[in-house]
Formats: sequence, structure tokens, C-alpha cells
Amino acid sequence: MQHYTFAETPADTAITSMENQFAQERPRLVRFCAYFTGAPSAAEDLAQETLLEAWRNLHKFTSHEQPDGLSKWLLAIARNVCLRWKRAQQRESAHIASYAPYAMEDGELEEVADHAFDLEVELERDELARLLDHALSLLPPETRSVLIERYIHESPHADIAQRLGLSTDTLEKRLYRGKLALRRVLLVDLAAETSSFELADQDRDVSTRIWCPMCNRAQLKQYRKLSSGRIGFHCPSCWHIASYYDHTLWAGLRNPKAILNRQIEALGRYYHQAIYTLHTTCYCCQDHASVRIVQPDELPPQMHASTGICITGTQCGHQAFNTLPHLTLDIPETGQFWRKHPRMYWLPAQEIEHGGIPTLVSSFQSADTAARLDILFERATLKVLGIYEA
Repeated sequence: MQHYTFAETPADTAITSMENQFAQERPRLVRFCAYFTGAPSAAEDLAQETLLEAWRNLHKFTSHEQPDGLSKWLLAIARNVCLRWKRAQQRESAHIASYAPYAMEDGELEEVADHAFDLEVELERDELARLLDHALSLLPPETRSVLIERYIHESPHADIAQRLGLSTDTLEKRLYRGKLALRRVLLVDLAAETSSFELADQDRDVSTRIWCPMCNRAQLKQYRKLSSGRIGFHCPSCWHIASYYDHTLWAGLRNPKAILNRQIEALGRYYHQAIYTLHTTCYCCQDHASVRIVQPDELPPQMHASTGICITGTQCGHQAFNTLPHLTLDIPETGQFWRKHPRMYWLPAQEIEHGGIPTLVSSFQSADTAARLDILFERATLKVLGIYEA
């Protein structure tokens, strides 16, 4: 019997290489599907469906030269697979399944957000979609069906009218009445849920579900000024928490926590860059601003008495202050700690020596566990010397 050896062709090598890459990506896809759907039991099947769909459409993959091209492409497919699965689940059940976050490492979550799409925006869209699905389920079946056909399936008026045996005029009247009914459900029957998305166009304070990270005694209030587009957050029990002048920063976001996260990130970049460079621009006049470290007795009376930073516009004279508690909150590692411990509070700063340098220890303590985050600031400059989580 003769034995034949077949040489592996370049095409065979490419297929084997892609199969290996798919196998490496599978664990991350499983974690992502579990996180995005809130259904870990379905994640394996959804990840497998993602890989099958990717394989069928491999000819459309064009980012071979980008280091993260395949990951980004697969995660985009996984997102669509998960959305289809959730729509199917919602059609099969009479109620909306609760969203249950799935344990995912911070690094993995940040990688998803950076490489695939803005996860914060996508998750908020998902939450809003759940709210709208809930509202639609409260409408009469005939009203719900025309709204879904027109605004979700995006079917033309003529097709909907023909399918339902209606005239075009009758369909348009039913759509108009349906939109009014949906608005009434959102603003009356589901007013508490709707308030979190600021669907009502008016200046007002809105209660949020975010526990104050400074005192943990109350949930934050969100205020909104339509004239300027400004949104901010304050605690009824302690201090103002955050606000930012550039409303384009949270364009597309309505969820309070998502907006607050964006503001804190921007404030952190602004103030900590000023601390390290001693140069910045005034956000009021956009001209040069002076930067100096101030002591408690130099702060406005309504602010927490602690060391802080003062930025003064050289042209307009506007002064912006940020104190040690807020400078601590604005650090990315604090944001990660806050995500793991939604109920936390700030501990009064302690003075120590660290490596022979006068140092302020500013800390956040979890309200539910013994976890604590300590951030060490050089007293004279407020530069960060170290970050420790226990």
C-alpha cells in the first residue's frame, strides 16, 4: 500500500490560523455575551453563534493589518447576535427580564469599550430600549403592533396598511394616537423610570439611584438647565459632586450614572493635568489661566475645608476650585473602586510622611465591606505619590 503525503497549501495555512485566532477569542466573547445579555447560561451558545456568523462572513473582514482588528470585528458581531437574542426573548415573554450584570474583569471591560464601541453608550441604549419595550407592552395590542411595525421594523406606511387591511389615512391616525398613548404611558405610568432618562423637556432636579460617594447618606440629585445644556449632580446631605461646562461631552447619553462618569473623567483630566503642568486654560473664557495650590482658609465658605487647587482665568478672573475629596474622586482608580463598591464614602484626610515627603492620605471606604482605597498626595503639590487598595 502506498502512502501519500499532501503538502499544506497557503489557503490551508490561512484557515488553520484563523481557526486558532477564533479559539483564542472565544473566552472573551463568552464573557461579553454574558455581560451584555445578563444571561450567563446563554453566553456559550451566543458566542458560538457569533463565531459561526463570523466564519460565514469572513470575506467581509478587512482589518487584517490592525492588531485589534479581529477582536473589534467579532465583538461588533457579538453585539448584534446578543441584540437579536434579547429581542427574541422579549417577544416570547410577557415581561421584561431584569438586567443582571455579570462579573467581568475591569481590564476586559475597558478593552471592550475601547476597541469595539462605547460600551457605556450601548448599555444605556439597551436600558432605554427595555423601558420602551415595557411601555409598549402596556398599550393595546392593535396600537402596539402598528408602532412596532413602523418605528422598530421601519416598514413603509403602505406595507403596514396593506398587511393590516387599513387605509393609509386610518393608519396615520392610529400611529398618531399610538404615539400620544406611548408618551402618556412613559410620563405617567412609568414616570419614575422615565425620569432617569430625562425624557421630559424642562429644567428640574431629578432624583437618581446613585448613592453619594462622599457621605453615603443620600442619593444624588441631578439638575439640568435647558438654556445652557448644563447638567450637574449634588448631594442633599453634603456637597456638590460634579458639573461640566461642555454638554457635548455626554452627547447621546441620558442615564445619570453614565453622564456623571463622563463628567468626573473630564474633571480629572482638567485638574490633574493642571496640577502636574501648572498650566491650563480657563474653561470660562478659554484663555490662559493661573494655577495654584490653596489651603483650607483660602477656599470659599461653602466648600469643604481641605487643601485644593484654584484655577483663575487671567482675562475674565473666573475662579474654579477643586478640593482634595473631589480630586480623589476624579482619579480613574477611584472610578474602578466605585464600580465595585457602589456604596462608599470618603474618609477625612490623614497627614503622614511618605519617603520623607509630607503627604496627605485621602481614602474611600466601602460601606458594605472592609475594602478601602488609599491615595497618597504630596501635600505641597497635590501630585499623586501612590495608590493602594486593601
